[in-house]
Parts: sequence; C-alpha cells; structure tokens
Amino acid sequence: MVTPQQTDDHTLQSLSDEQLLNLRRTVDAALSERGSRADGPDALAKQLPACRMFTVSEGVRRLDKRQLETLSQSFEAWAKAARDSRTERSRERVLLVFLVLRYTGARLGEALALDERKDFDLERNVVTISSHAGNGEGREVPLPQEVIDRLKAWLQKNPPGTNAGERLFNLDQGFLRRKFYEQEKRSGLSRELLNPRALRNSRAIELLQGGMPMRAVQALLGHTKADFTASYVTLAEGDLKHIIQQYCSKEFGMQSSARNTFVGKVVSIASTPVLCEVALETDCGYEVAAVITVQSLENLGLAVGKQATARVKATWVSLEKAEGPSPSSSRNAFIGVVKEIVCDDVTTEVRGELSDKTPVCALITNESRERLEIEVGGSYYFIFKAMSVIMS
Repeated sequence: MVTPQQTDDHTLQSLSDEQLLNLRRTVDAALSERGSRADGPDALAKQLPACRMFTVSEGVRRLDKRQLETLSQSFEAWAKAARDSRTERSRERVLLVFLVLRYTGARLGEALALDERKDFDLERNVVTISSHAGNGEGREVPLPQEVIDRLKAWLQKNPPGTNAGERLFNLDQGFLRRKFYEQEKRSGLSRELLNPRALRNSRAIELLQGGMPMRAVQALLGHTKADFTASYVTLAEGDLKHIIQQYCSKEFGMQSSARNTFVGKVVSIASTPVLCEVALETDCGYEVAAVITVQSLENLGLAVGKQATARVKATWVSLEKAEGPSPSSSRNAFIGVVKEIVCDDVTTEVRGELSDKTPVCALITNESRERLEIEVGGSYYFIFKAMSVIMS
C-alpha cells in the first residue's frame, strides 16, 4: 500500500486511479482524526492546502499522462512515415492541430478557427483563442516551446501568399476525427479515447492534478459553467493570467525527456539580424550547435560563459553507421552505442548512449533500421540539425 509519507509528485503521476483513491481515503481519515482534535475540522481545513489527489468522476473519458505520451508518439511516427511531400504536408497539419488541442484543451471548433499568422505570439509562446460563445472575447493560453518551434518551421516552409491563402488549421472536423480514430491500431488505445473531447477532458484533469487552482483551469479552458470546475477562490483577471503562465512554464520545463538533453556552457554566438547560432559545450567536451532567433536569444538571456540546456526530440534525430567520418554535414553528429531497440509495424525507437553516458534516442522508420542494419551493441552516429535544437 502507498502511504502519504512515501509519495512525491513523481510517484503521484505513476499511480493508478485505484491507488489514488486508496491514498485519498488514507489522507481523509488522517485529516478527520486530526480535525477531531484541536479546533475541529473547519479550522484545520483553513490551514491546509487543497488536496490534489482527487478522483475523476465515473464516465469522464480522458487519457492519463502515459496515454497522452503514447498518443503523441503515435501521431509523431505517423507524420514521419509519410511517403511523399503532399502526404507529409497533410499529416503535419493534423499533427499541429493535435498538439494545439493537447496543450490548450480547446474545443475542436476553437482550434480549427485559429489563424496561424494572427492568433499566435511566437515570442511570448502563447495563442489567443476566441470565445466559443462568439462574444468577441478571447483567452491567452501558453504553449510549450516544441509546439512554437513546429509552427515556426511550418511558417518558414509556407510563407504568406503560398497555397492560395490556405490556413493551417482550416480542416474539416469529420476528416480530423477520422485521423484520430486511425491512431487506434498504432497506439493501442481505445477508440473512445481518440477524440478532441477526450483531449479537452484530459487537459483539464492534468492541470488540476498538477496543482493549478480550479478557477484558473476554468479560465484557461474557457469553461462557461462554474459548477464544472467549482471555484473556492476568487481571483482577479491579472492574477489568473499570472497563475496560468507560471504553471505552464513550470510544467513545460519539467516534462521534457532526459534523453537527447545536453547541459553545458555557451562557448560562442554568431548572429545575423534575425537568427543566431549558439554553440554549447558540455563538461565532457561535446559541442552542440543550435540556431534560434535573436529575439529568443535575448529572451533566454544567453551569453558566452552562461549555463544552458539543449534538447532535441527523438523524431528529429537520424542515424548513420559509425564507419569513419560522419557522412552528414551537420555539426551535431555524435557516436553512440545502441542499448535498446523498440519497434512497431512502421517505426523503430533506437535508444543509445554516448561515451559520457548521455542517453540519446532516435525515432526512425523500420526501412531505415533495416538499411542501416541497426543492432544492440552497434555504434552509430546520432545526427540532428541545429534548427532542431531547443535551447533553455
């Protein structure tokens, strides 16, 4: 049995609903016992923070953290497996809509009404979602850096005036729902969970379990009924924005995978009026190159000699055999030893380790795995572009 003394934030995220319920009962019993002494339960309640170990109402369809990660990886692999440029473009659009739904908790209609060139602030990492009620009001919702970077990449490939003014998010609702259902076989998740509504429920519960006040969750998701996210604290509008921004900044910063993460000092910066290349050197001598905007450089406060972290998603990493010099022109090409290989019908996740024990990971197609004859214990170059590096 799990006890409160054995529980921290990481443990809570890994508990099942039944374990959370048992833990909640234990806490409630302890509080009742303490409340019967001293000044009674009412006085005790005023001294204690809100309990995050709530149980989800029966019948609410939602995905837990592991299922959300599984679905994200499923969409990533599906988009990467496109066979031609037209299919790739279509799947990238669906993937971006999925990511926006996943991190904003927006209604499907709200997401599909977004204009990528007007509603996103790419420097502040927020999107303004128009009111579902159509009253002209909107709400600002923070987005993780990876979503902003994907949107920037899309805008670079599709500048204004191309594709007859086609909007990124202007997709048919029926078409999008079908693409969600198609992830059933790839992800192994139940079909009833593969829809935008389940994502919205999941985001609300994820935020509440992460400690965001219910009133702030209500504001972020645009809930119009107070009884859906019952409020016990009255907050000013400015306070709501601050809480939402602070929480999401903390959450997005903490949820990054430890794989493909390089920590070190900035050793050089080369700038143009728009972009700059930042070179980061780790304690073991690996030098990682990243290309970011000048505005991002200023916002992060990066300078030569300062500590920084570089992260790369597995989907942006490619592999080549470590036979002589790297066959890639990329500066970011590091030799690693394969420790584990995980496959499905289409994709392969290759998990490796650099000489300094830094974990690295690449998500490639099965065709690439067979071509490279990848096997556990083999040495391969783990390669990624400077534009694919996320700095923090």
